[in-house]
Amino acid sequence: MPENCVNHRENVTAVLNHSNPSCLPRGELFFSRKFLDVFFPCSQGDYAGQVASAARLLDLSVVGVDLNEEWSRSLLREGAYKRLREYFTVGYINGPVLRAIERLGFRKAMLSIKKDHQAVLDAAANLLGEVEEKCTLAKKNSLSGILLADDIAGNSGLLFSHKDFVAAILPLYEQIAGIMKRNDLYAFFHSDGDTREIIESLIEAGYDCIHPIDNQAGLTLYELKNTFENKVSFMGHIDIITWNDERIVQEVNNAENMFKDGGLILGSSCGLSMKTVSNKLSRLYPRWQIEGQAL
Repeated sequence: MPENCVNHRENVTAVLNHSNPSCLPRGELFFSRKFLDVFFPCSQGDYAGQVASAARLLDLSVVGVDLNEEWSRSLLREGAYKRLREYFTVGYINGPVLRAIERLGFRKAMLSIKKDHQAVLDAAANLLGEVEEKCTLAKKNSLSGILLADDIAGNSGLLFSHKDFVAAILPLYEQIAGIMKRNDLYAFFHSDGDTREIIESLIEAGYDCIHPIDNQAGLTLYELKNTFENKVSFMGHIDIITWNDERIVQEVNNAENMFKDGGLILGSSCGLSMKTVSNKLSRLYPRWQIEGQAL
């Protein structure tokens, strides 16, 4: 369990390097603001403090912070995330496809990507410079990694052809991973859905960890381990919405036994929001039942 780990950052680094970590760490990248405000009201308005409180309550080794909004960029400039230096902290930035969808709507963005790739190019116009700036600031804030969040798949696979992915999107992902590495940051990638078709490409592009293992889209943690061995790590796995208590406990035990040499950061597959709050959360995070509901 993470609470037994002497140093969260060193242990997670060992996981990502597949070099026999002292324990299987647990982590969450996405905390909704409402979740933080409801369960950590005493620190309302103090985002970094609320994330730290959540990490302590749940015995997390890895935590994610939102780097997309202007308020978070201000915190980054102020060095506010240095308060999370105890943890392996990962800042997340929205990718070009997600930005195209936000700008044009889903249908128009998909049509543009399939037709001429222009939506992705327009969305990426300022993205590389933004990533460069945020990676530099992230390093000064003692962050350990950056996550590129880009929902590019559904339960049946990519939202567009593999050819379009290789031509228009993968080159951007490669450049972004390169910026992360130049700043000595671990590169994480997030997309919901079935991403199996592109995991090899993401590895070659330089990404160290894939989030999540979307069981509802057909991804199976143990098949991924057999396929990719020690070439990449994974994060997530536990479906606290659809799995019952017995399944959650079984999967936690299986993961702790099978990933003793590294390669997995255990956590929920969907992040923590009011939607995921239930007694089942304590099957993944035992202290939740003891302390969480009393907050």
